[in-house]
Amino acid sequence: MHIPESLQDLADSEAVQFLKRPKAITRIFAGVFSLIVFSSLLTDGYQNKTDNSELHCVLNSNSTACSFAVGAGLLAFLSSLAFLALDAHEVRLASTRFKTAFQLLDLILAVIWAGVWAVGFCFLANQWHRSPPRYFLLGSNSAKAAITFSFFSILVWIFQAYLAFQELRNDAPVPYKRSLDEGGVVLTSLSPPSAASAVNTPTTGPHGPSYASSSLSPYLSTPKAPRLAMMPDN
Repeated sequence: MHIPESLQDLADSEAVQFLKRPKAITRIFAGVFSLIVFSSLLTDGYQNKTDNSELHCVLNSNSTACSFAVGAGLLAFLSSLAFLALDAHEVRLASTRFKTAFQLLDLILAVIWAGVWAVGFCFLANQWHRSPPRYFLLGSNSAKAAITFSFFSILVWIFQAYLAFQELRNDAPVPYKRSLDEGGVVLTSLSPPSAASAVNTPTTGPHGPSYASSSLSPYLSTPKAPRLAMMPDN
């Protein structure tokens, strides 16, 4: 393991350069926001009422709202970590087809997560709005934090989808072109003949190719007109 000797070597290391990429920064923010959403409701999202010791969700006593936020936050956090690890090994992907499939999957999941957090934000905000004031002793700050970072997650995943779309568009393979490593055939476009090649004609002669082809193919040569012969009078 290489240990950097100075701060400049540390700044120029591959790990720091990788973490400075916009995609890596976006994934880190998405993971942190998801962690805040599910951890805040998992710890203080279930509280007891003032007159009862039974635990209820602080979002209008709707356990579905808390379960949705906890489940979506946990899955989004794991998804961010998984794709962050895959991004670190993306440069080692030799197969262009696999790299394109990975970028397409990244785009699809980013769009899906943006939609999930949009629905979650509206759902959590609606349940918090319907919650009666001072209904629980604690948990109001956790509910507000979950709703706030659900909204921030929408923006982060939309930006992540934009970055994935840009990479997919820039790194799209050329149509009808496959590498030899994949067992395909490389198709190249044929350039039109130049003017010099169209003007130059092969030299004809007794031993030239045109002379031989004309002698072998009489139908390709110019036909000669028949001659009239005069018969002498007896």
